[in-house]
Amino acid sequence: MSTYPAFTSLEEVIGFLNVTGPDGNGNYVVYGLSVSGNSVQAYVDHANTYIGSFVPGVTSTDPRYPFAQLAALDLACIGVLVAASGGMLLGAADYKLGDLFVTKGTVGKFSFQNAVQSFQESFTRNIANLSTGAASAQARLGNEVPHYRGQWG
Repeated sequence: MSTYPAFTSLEEVIGFLNVTGPDGNGNYVVYGLSVSGNSVQAYVDHANTYIGSFVPGVTSTDPRYPFAQLAALDLACIGVLVAASGGMLLGAADYKLGDLFVTKGTVGKFSFQNAVQSFQESFTRNIANLSTGAASAQARLGNEVPHYRGQWG
């Protein structure tokens, strides 16, 4: 059990990905592909641990906390999508599921590819905001910046 905060949850990831299920075996369906409930929970746990280790001691009152939540959600969603694809992305849209090679139809192909790319871009932005002091800068201090008040020529 992790000692880090739960930045994201199973329910949040399932809702965010618009996953259906679980079925009688505890499996979920995302983009028409099956993924086990244990796998989804493992990616949630990994995301919480990863982000928690990145910013140890962050609490809900820390201005970086929302970025930690979003980064954990992005990371968990990427993991679930990759797990649903069988863990092997080929040609950025064709997938190998065990011994079966699946070529997604055009709509499904671009949908899945865009989802993974969007989560990756969002994760990159949130990690950058989480790790920089600029994320917590106060815009209201802009009026306190000294201005030159000298005479022109």
